[in-house]
Amino acid sequence: MTHRGRPWLVAALLLATPASAQEPPQSTGPSIDLFFDCPTGGCGDLDFLRREVPFVNWMRDREDADLHVLVTSQATGGGGRLFTLAFLGLRSFIGEDHELTHTTAGDATPDEQRRGIVDRLKLGLVRYVLGTAAVEQLHVTYDGVTDDDPQADGADTAATPSAARDDPWDYWVLRLNASGNANGESTSTFSNLSGRISANRTTEAWKLDVGANFFRRNQEFEFVDADGVTQRVTEKQEDWGASSSVVRSIGERWAIGVRAEANSSTRFNQDLAVELKPGVEFNFFPYAESSRRSLTLQYLVGPNHFRYDAITIFGETEETRLQQSLTARLSLFQPWGRWSTAVTGAQYLHNARRSNLTISGNLNVRLFRGFSVFASANYQWLRDQLYLSAAGATTEQVLLRQRQLETSYRYFYNFGIEYRFGSIFNNVVNPRFGGGGGGGEVFFF
Repeated sequence: MTHRGRPWLVAALLLATPASAQEPPQSTGPSIDLFFDCPTGGCGDLDFLRREVPFVNWMRDREDADLHVLVTSQATGGGGRLFTLAFLGLRSFIGEDHELTHTTAGDATPDEQRRGIVDRLKLGLVRYVLGTAAVEQLHVTYDGVTDDDPQADGADTAATPSAARDDPWDYWVLRLNASGNANGESTSTFSNLSGRISANRTTEAWKLDVGANFFRRNQEFEFVDADGVTQRVTEKQEDWGASSSVVRSIGERWAIGVRAEANSSTRFNQDLAVELKPGVEFNFFPYAESSRRSLTLQYLVGPNHFRYDAITIFGETEETRLQQSLTARLSLFQPWGRWSTAVTGAQYLHNARRSNLTISGNLNVRLFRGFSVFASANYQWLRDQLYLSAAGATTEQVLLRQRQLETSYRYFYNFGIEYRFGSIFNNVVNPRFGGGGGGGEVFFF
């Protein structure tokens, strides 16, 4: 549910003074117990939310709440975010679920973003506080904005079809980015420079992306070896890349597209690598539900062309190979937590043994009151390193990671647990010495 491009009601729930927000929840009379859950980030810090919405009891555990607000987000074609606020009723509100959305502009500041979410949160809470004493302090105001007002509803209006009819850019969004940094001391220096340009056009039917990037890094070290001789080691890495994709939506679950890439990497012994891969994707859930759940299968197949800096271990300086890949990806954002995992298998068609398999995943689950587990992992089996240099790598290249070495696998993982106990209320805001009330701002939901 959203109100774009037309007048809408703003629920200005001015239910407590700033001082009363610091008191126990009984000071404003009976209210609802709220558990706020924003696993994708971007909702602002919890202190800000408590101050702006002081008329509910902020609970630190879902089991103690009357209402669970789950906020998820997705990128929009204009470079902003589409936030979906799912109001999930608990206890006496079971079955009273609904959703609101908020869209931000691509250049929205963090403050604009969090204030937009707070406005939607207040509006969505109205139906739940009507049966409490807080309703006596409920005030509804009307902003008086019409469809013809260019200031109507900020970023949300810019996302509407009516606004798009007058869009001189025809949905195209361009981005430019450049950055650099340097540091050093008497025996070492370090610097890097990077830049990126991209353009995309996103509509319900088409998705077009074009981008290019550049990266250069220089490192220099000076040291005295065991024989007392001063040695100097210099490392230089330079990469560039360009990519484009065209995707066509077909109904609620299908999409077809083609992806093209070109890049160069000193680390991977590639003076030039080019690929062109058309493919198809199927979503077992409608794409409209992707902010909460999606399960996709994507198949790509096409040629890869390589030109190498140095002759490879297979005796090649240049080659063209067909490659296919299949990716299964699952993403879930649910009241119990979030889970995303992907499995990708790729294979060169000229030799079935030249293949790789990648498994990755992220998990955040609340197992029981106050106790959560979180983990992420990535594991890759490699049998397709066609680019390996026959000359091998020097000691400096190995230590400074200038060259990719032969390996049959790569992996990364981290995991942890969190257990919180104590007061079930989380209303107090106290930012003195840089800290907030309620035990900090780190959540694993």
